[in-house]
Amino acid sequence: MDEVNIVEYDPRWQTLFAEEAERIWQILGKDLVVEIEHIGSTAVPGMAAKPVVDIIVGVRSFVSKCKICYSSFRIFRIRLLA
Repeated sequence: MDEVNIVEYDPRWQTLFAEEAERIWQILGKDLVVEIEHIGSTAVPGMAAKPVVDIIVGVRSFVSKCKICYSSFRIFRIRLLA
């Protein structure tokens, strides 16, 4: 089983989320993306967490833009290296 690394809260997590969210908006566009949210323990100010910024992207439809979705879609995870 993999070891879980929990670290003290890092205020950079909010900045990293904002930067990555902007990249996602630029790549997928407002015609496809409805909302982008920072989820998980790194989204809670002051809370110790695994140093992974989790992001969920709400989209209007995968069908209408399937070429973009299937060629560009991936799970966005930022791992902070200390």
